[in-house]
Amino acid sequence: MSRLRSGPLAAWTSTWLSGHTSLDDVLDAVTGGDAPHQVGGFADFDAELVSLREVLVAWRRAGGPVRVVLPVAGDVRGLPGPAQFRSAALEAGEAVCGGRVGIVPQVIDYYPSSAPSTVLWQAFATEEVPVDHVSVADAQYELTHAIRESASALSAADVAGWIDDVADELHDARRAGEHLCLPPRFPSRAVALVAQAERLQAVLDLAERDPTGGAIDRTGIAARAEGLRPLAAAVRRARVAGYNALAEPGPD
Repeated sequence: MSRLRSGPLAAWTSTWLSGHTSLDDVLDAVTGGDAPHQVGGFADFDAELVSLREVLVAWRRAGGPVRVVLPVAGDVRGLPGPAQFRSAALEAGEAVCGGRVGIVPQVIDYYPSSAPSTVLWQAFATEEVPVDHVSVADAQYELTHAIRESASALSAADVAGWIDDVADELHDARRAGEHLCLPPRFPSRAVALVAQAERLQAVLDLAERDPTGGAIDRTGIAARAEGLRPLAAAVRRARVAGYNALAEPGPD
């Protein structure tokens, strides 16, 4: 299953900026089992690569919130320019923005080797981040609605049965929400939303690996894809709202 690096980085950085955790805690949590994360293209330094710590310090000096963005073709809300940064973020499907510096992860896994993953963040000077506030409450409502909508569409298209064919993998996917990388004292509603979104994202990743699913013809395949589309959009927005909970105004 895919692992989102940008969401935890945004959440932990926001907690550090609010004074509730240390910089070392942020780096330890975000790095996890990876090799130490490095950043390329950071204009504040002459070195080709610097540690992730340097970007976090720069974000703190700049002031303002640090947010994750999860852009896809047709939905680039919250993603600033310039075009080079937008293109890199779209290709990766994720980025983190703070001040006028955005970073995009490139992950190199060595499966089936036990070697830790290499994560290189590419830094870009960005324009002002456009406003894209989505509250935890609104995202939860949209996600609940999308779950019902997608379930009805899949059932009507008679392709929901693909789930039974991948029962073991689905069980593992449903446990994705048990292994969250979120800081202590993160808002409880945001934690619950992220947990649900990560479980559903794991299921969507599983569906992407099996594009035909229970469909028996092109019509069924198209119906299945159409049925999952609103769920994928709602999951993406839920992840954004959950991980950005401390960066956004309001009670969330």
